[in-house]
Amino acid sequence: MSTFTGIAHIAVVVRDMAASVDWYGRALGFEPVGEARPGPVEAGHPRQIMHHSGSGLVLAVHEPLRRSDDMFDPSRTGLDHFSLAVSGRAALDGWARRLDDLGVPRSPVRDAGYAEFISVPDPDGIAWELWAIKEH
Repeated sequence: MSTFTGIAHIAVVVRDMAASVDWYGRALGFEPVGEARPGPVEAGHPRQIMHHSGSGLVLAVHEPLRRSDDMFDPSRTGLDHFSLAVSGRAALDGWARRLDDLGVPRSPVRDAGYAEFISVPDPDGIAWELWAIKEH
């Protein structure tokens, strides 16, 4: 059976490209690397590609020309949240301090038993979580 070798990218749909690109840069450390060219089945809407140098994760930020302008809702069928792993509790605390210093709203550190995590909503309410798996 074939297997996956990693995540190629994560794509999010946003209401305001500039605000979201700014937030992803400030809050999570992604850097813009260029606009994506539309493929043969794309509607031609603007897409900014961002890269996180520490993890290699690629984020595609989409602003469709025809969009609903509503906020993200995790109770709707589809995506609930994105979860990113950090190296441990010290790294999680470092992220919490960074977000606090930037004035970015976040949850308190939560304990899920096997891991501790914080939740961070982007400007459209898309939930991102930073997880530190506990060592056994």
